[in-house]
Amino acid sequence: MKAPIIALMLVVSTGCSIKRMAVNQFGNALASGGSTFSGDDDPDLVGAALPFSLKLMESLLAESPKHRGLLLASTSGFVAYSNIYVDQVADLAEAESLDRSLALRARARRLYLRAHDYGVRGLEAAHPGFRSAFENEPASALARMRKKDVPLLYWTAAAQALTISTSKDQPDMIAQLPEVEALINS
Repeated sequence: MKAPIIALMLVVSTGCSIKRMAVNQFGNALASGGSTFSGDDDPDLVGAALPFSLKLMESLLAESPKHRGLLLASTSGFVAYSNIYVDQVADLAEAESLDRSLALRARARRLYLRAHDYGVRGLEAAHPGFRSAFENEPASALARMRKKDVPLLYWTAAAQALTISTSKDQPDMIAQLPEVEALINS
């Protein structure tokens, strides 16, 4: 009786690791496919496809939450999508409808915050304790960074800067970005 239970447990546990391996392999492929979007000559097609791609990456991150490639791709993807397809549209909409422009700007801000969170998660995955260290001692937290961290640092900083730029009318927004407060206080 114990042998079938042990065999079942082995199959289930192996199934979980096989699933994790598949998610990670698919995540690696998806994370390295950035040139598919950047090299396309049809920006409308890219704009229509990006939300699906971003949600797919989020689904994979739910299964593999520390996958650095997916965290980087999600960070850069949300920044790019929000900047090109939401924030710039908000600028254009301002002449026609202030309410629509404000709604788009609020959406852009939420997307930048999402990108920022993925970036910080990626840095935390590579350097456990990064978030807390950066809030308390930004200089020493940044001293631990290496060349391979530069893309994630760049996109995380871009998300943070763009969040601030869409929050000019909301000074309390800085409270949602503790890293800014830590840098100001250091």
